[in-house]
Amino acid sequence: MDMIGIQYNAKLQRLVKQVKASISKEIMPLVRQLAPEYTQDAVVTTDAWSDLILNAMSMLMSRWQSPAVQAAGTRIAGEFVQSSLKKSERDLKKSAGIDVYSGSKTLQDYLHASAQQNAQLIKSIPAKYLEEVQTLVMANMRSGMRPGYIEKALQEQFGVTQRRARFIARDQAGKIQGELAEKQQRGVGFEYFGWEDSDDERVRHWHHDLATRVTAYGVGVYRWDNLPLGPKGTPIKPGSDYACRCIPRPVSAREVKANQDAGKTAPGVYR
Repeated sequence: MDMIGIQYNAKLQRLVKQVKASISKEIMPLVRQLAPEYTQDAVVTTDAWSDLILNAMSMLMSRWQSPAVQAAGTRIAGEFVQSSLKKSERDLKKSAGIDVYSGSKTLQDYLHASAQQNAQLIKSIPAKYLEEVQTLVMANMRSGMRPGYIEKALQEQFGVTQRRARFIARDQAGKIQGELAEKQQRGVGFEYFGWEDSDDERVRHWHHDLATRVTAYGVGVYRWDNLPLGPKGTPIKPGSDYACRCIPRPVSAREVKANQDAGKTAPGVYR
């Protein structure tokens, strides 16, 4: 995960911890308070406690769906998208020496749509977390499990939610940066790109194959309008696969011609 993804993940992890704190403050004390009732023998106990738990969970869910929380998520998403844009501009400047204009309507529409999508993903984190917590708490209370057992189960669910938030950050960082790179490279006239992987043990074997495959344009070089194919036979580009960290390097027509003249290509292999 690059710095943009790391920063995004840090904000999402902070959100997850805040939700966990509210669960610990609002739900677990109630579970402990109700323990003498719900842990009675199943023959004599009633579910009178269930309304108390469900009401508390409902209030908690409403709080994490409030306009203020939604506005915070929208702000985090907007900052992430704008940081990704600035990085893409810097990368193109560094790799090709080109300053790009990012004010086009097409690009602005894309940025707006990406920010909205990420705002929805951020909104889904507390919503899904609390939904799963409610299911977990209710099921374990109905089974007569002690508060300590429920608390341990909630800690495990916290870890699951942390990992989900991290996945969102990593996945979106790769996707948005890959899509921005394509739009900006094509916008300034690059017809070709070089597939570059992260060169470590976590790289998918077929991503590495794409990065090292000799094509009619060079090693790992493809046309934007004739993308390489993934395992299922569908076109794929750097960053588009889930949690992909590959990036597209801008390749000029001059570089492709030089590769062909030097015999560094495989005629007839286009993707």
